[in-house]
Amino acid sequence: MSLTDHDIHDFVVEDVDVADDYDVWDFSRYDDEVETPRKNEIDRNFEDFNSEHMNGKTFDTQEAAYEFYNRYALLNGFGTHKHNAHKIMATGAIFMRQFVCNKQGFKKLDDKRLNRNEKRRRDLRTGCEAMMQVTLSKKLGMWVVDKFQDVHNHPLTTTPSKVIKHRSHSTYHRTNVCKSLVADLNNEGLKPSQITRVMNTMEPSEEANALG
Repeated sequence: MSLTDHDIHDFVVEDVDVADDYDVWDFSRYDDEVETPRKNEIDRNFEDFNSEHMNGKTFDTQEAAYEFYNRYALLNGFGTHKHNAHKIMATGAIFMRQFVCNKQGFKKLDDKRLNRNEKRRRDLRTGCEAMMQVTLSKKLGMWVVDKFQDVHNHPLTTTPSKVIKHRSHSTYHRTNVCKSLVADLNNEGLKPSQITRVMNTMEPSEEANALG
């Protein structure tokens, strides 16, 4: 897909890199909260997905596209964040958005900090180039995946209890009961994708009953 689909001549790129604090997330605030599991079309095994499956996929909104990619990431052992947003200069409307692995790029060192004796959080990013890009099609009126890269330059997380510690997946870590059930399923040898499907088919009350 080319930008000519949008009759766009002037546009700006907004860098919305927010990955500086992706690596650790405090789940204690969710201990007393319960989120109803989200059910969507992504029930098939994402472990077999590649660019042939992704390219050309359409979404009603960019938010739906991000939710899709974030769920793909959850089932494959990495976190995500929203990256570049291309906007029409005249209106400020976004017409292209990139969602990337949370190990994309490297932490920027602010020049103002160079001469400060300031403790900085360790940079865990690796310059990973895994990403999904969606562009708003004027013809279809939908967001279309026109670029997908699924090769990571770092090991993917295989332990479910660690996968959901990525900031982008924190909403899946609903309660202490949920945490315990995830651990039990992991001990039984289930894969992260299998555990996620189990959790998303259960209502909160069922999670509690599962632990007796």
